[in-house]
Amino acid sequence: MERSGAMVPFPDRLDVGDVSLRRMRAGDLPAIARQLGTPEIARWMAAARQPFGLAEAGEILALSQEPAQRIRVLERGGEVIGCLRLAPEMWFWLDVVAQGGGIMSTVLRAAISAHFAEPSPPLIGCCRDDNVASQGVLVGLGFSRAPARRRMFFEAEGRSQPCHDYAMTPEQWQFLCPPVVSLGGLTARPALQKDAPRLAPMRVGLVDARDAPWPEPQDLGAFIETHRSRAPGRGLFVLEDAHRRVIGAALIGEGEGVRSLRFLSEVDAGRHRGEAEELLGILGQQG
Repeated sequence: MERSGAMVPFPDRLDVGDVSLRRMRAGDLPAIARQLGTPEIARWMAAARQPFGLAEAGEILALSQEPAQRIRVLERGGEVIGCLRLAPEMWFWLDVVAQGGGIMSTVLRAAISAHFAEPSPPLIGCCRDDNVASQGVLVGLGFSRAPARRRMFFEAEGRSQPCHDYAMTPEQWQFLCPPVVSLGGLTARPALQKDAPRLAPMRVGLVDARDAPWPEPQDLGAFIETHRSRAPGRGLFVLEDAHRRVIGAALIGEGEGVRSLRFLSEVDAGRHRGEAEELLGILGQQG
């Protein structure tokens, strides 16, 4: 995911391919009522009491007016094909005709990235043990399944069902989907263990006056893990040029700004220093 500025609130609209996530409005109520009145959907939604009509859909609309709920409908080709909520407890559904194509996984990946682009609590979703499709979505995105089982009452069936909670923390998401920030021909991304051979020459490269101590080659693995980016705009980053060649590295500290800025050569420093300073400023604003 590319970012080009400071943190922003969760967007009112988020376009993901041919699907748009947007705020719910009154005109969506017939589609919401029809979908949650469909047995193949209602059985998986704990609070979808039956029959589910416009009045019940209106309750979701009222709930969606609270920004903290982060409720958005999924729209494709002018038609509402589903809905999701990220907080305080996550849930989602797709219309029957839209299921099976990976839409929800793709949309959730973008929505979760937007959720964690600002300081946000972990995401928690509860899933029935027999809801294989939703389990696949959550596990595929990297959610962790809680070891303890619990039961929830499902209105559509009038009985409780065994369920498990699934959780995603900001740190998990940062590790699974590290942010990539680009400016002009320069890109910054969190350093990985595989970058160690490329970072070793930085030890004898051009050293910035603010530079923090740089490790010996044999200590780079531990250095990368110690300073691994665990929050937006913090940690060890590599700088790549337009040809994906690693030309520099930067260490950004909590509340300290750039602690280290190194380039592979004086040529790279002369060519990219200004752009790198601006790019690191963007990264620092995300923390």
